[in-house]
Formats: sequence, structure tokens, C-alpha cells
Amino acid sequence: MQNETNVELASHESSQSSAIKARRNDFNLVAPIYDALAAFVFAGAIRRAQLSLIPRLSDAQSALIIGGGTGWFLLELLQGVGVKHVLYVEKSQKMLDYSRRLIEKQAPASLGRVEFRLGTEESLTPQDGPFDLVVTNFFLDLFTEENSADIAASLHRHLSPAGRWLFVDFQTPKGVLANSGARALFKVMFTFFNVVARMESHRPPNYERIFGRLGMRVLEERTFYASFISAQLLTRA
Repeated sequence: MQNETNVELASHESSQSSAIKARRNDFNLVAPIYDALAAFVFAGAIRRAQLSLIPRLSDAQSALIIGGGTGWFLLELLQGVGVKHVLYVEKSQKMLDYSRRLIEKQAPASLGRVEFRLGTEESLTPQDGPFDLVVTNFFLDLFTEENSADIAASLHRHLSPAGRWLFVDFQTPKGVLANSGARALFKVMFTFFNVVARMESHRPPNYERIFGRLGMRVLEERTFYASFISAQLLTRA
């Protein structure tokens, strides 16, 4: 009887943990205004950063996009790069719906090239990939550094040996003045999303350390918004 009770308690605690985890990083509430808000606050730098390295992706045949948001980047990738298959993974049902409707409206002939999947990195299976391209645009900053490192390692397993990783995200710029400004900006921005989207992170992780542990090196980097935003194309060292 005691063993059965312990099993029930463990199952209950596991269910509670899963429920709490599911509520984190929930962008359903801000989905309708997300793109407009980002454009207003960062004067279009977020969009420019994500588009900046697309010309370098022309030979990618398959892509994994995780945390893709409302789908505008997916549309740009389909129209600007000859990708034959895209696995588009998004945790927010509203974001996923926006993405699907956007492709249906703007590029209906490309619908067959995209698999829309509601979920997270945990939704990936051994049969997914390997991909020529992994895309994490403003995704890894949602998590604590420990969780971000674990997620990056999980995604890394789905990258082909010669594959590339398009990484665009907020970073803490170097320099005393820039660093002070970044801390103030990030405090406001991350606090907002901590409240409205239950985002678990409070500051950008150390991406250089995370990718370094995976044996990734930067092929090209561009910075935006006074170096608060970094766009990097990485490959295996």
C-alpha cells in the first residue's frame, strides 16, 4: 500500500511539474501584437537581423525552425531559399495558426513543403532530420542558461554533419556604457514577458559558451540595434 501511495505521489508531482512547464513561455496572449510590438520597440532591427543572412542559405534543402512565431520568417525562407522541406515547430497554438494562414494566403503552392507541428524541442523524434539548417530566432533567450544549453544540445543532434545554424537573438553587448544600457533595457523587456508570457529567463544566456560546448563556430556575424541583437550563421568546427 505504501509503495502504491509513493507511486501515486510521484505521478502527481510529475503531472504538476509538466503542467507548470507547459505554462512557461506561453505567447498565446501576446501573439496578436507580437510583431507590431517588436517593430515598434526595436525600430525594425529584429526583422532586419533575421533577414540579414538569408542570402547565405541558398543551398539549404531542409530546415528545422523552432519557435518561429507568426510565420513571416518562414514565408521569407520559402520565397527566398529553395528549401524543399521545413519542419516548423511552435509551442503557441495561436502563433502556429497565424503561420499556417500566412502561408496559405501568401504562398499556397509552398504548403506541401512545410510540416506545421504544435510542440517544443521535446516534440522532435529520431526520425526528424538531419536538417541542413536549424533556425532559432529569438528562441534560446526564453530559457535559463542551463535549460538553453540543454535545448541547444537537443537541437544540435538534428543538424546534419555539414549543416548550418541560423541564430538570431538578444545579447549583452561589450563595453561599460553599452552593458549598462543593455541591463536597463533587458530588465524592462524581460520583466514584461516574465509577466505576460511567463517567460522563465531574466537575461540573455551566454551563447558563446553554449555553442562552444557543442563544437560550433561562427561563419558570419552581424549585429543590430547598437549590438544588442546578434545574427550568426554557425557550423560545426
